Amino acid sequence: MFRELVLQYYDDIFRYCYYKTGDEQTAYDCAQDTFLNLTKSISTYVEKRKFRAWLFSIARNACYDSFRKRRGPGETVSLEEAEALGTQVGRPDGAIESLEVKEQLKQALDRLPPLQREAVVLHYLSDFKLREIADMTGVPVATAKSRLRQGLIKLRDLLEV
Repeated sequence: MFRELVLQYYDDIFRYCYYKTGDEQTAYDCAQDTFLNLTKSISTYVEKRKFRAWLFSIARNACYDSFRKRRGPGETVSLEEAEALGTQVGRPDGAIESLEVKEQLKQALDRLPPLQREAVVLHYLSDFKLREIADMTGVPVATAKSRLRQGLIKLRDLLEV
């Protein structure tokens, strides 16, 4: 059963980790940590939660742990700082035909505030519903909705030429 879960979700988890870290090797490490942490915490999974959203929460935490490790012992990193660190390097491209449009979208996404960018990416590139985004990020649904809406408004403004 575990093998099927890994096969089913690995590509999505890797893409998400690459989005968060911007580095391929770090993304591989975070994806691996995600599935290791899944094996450790599967007994705490409550059937009422959406498994995919729960798994992405584990991936999100693995990415933040990676940022903390890079920071060094004794140094702390906030979620916002970790998000900002991830924007300093390249991002994976989505399934958009034109390379020009991909680059414009990537640049516009990188210019969004980290929390808004995360909401947009989770909703439109990873197909999560607002409730799932709220659960993963630990905020009320209204906050997730607000971040998504504000992110879309800023994206529209950034992409208008």
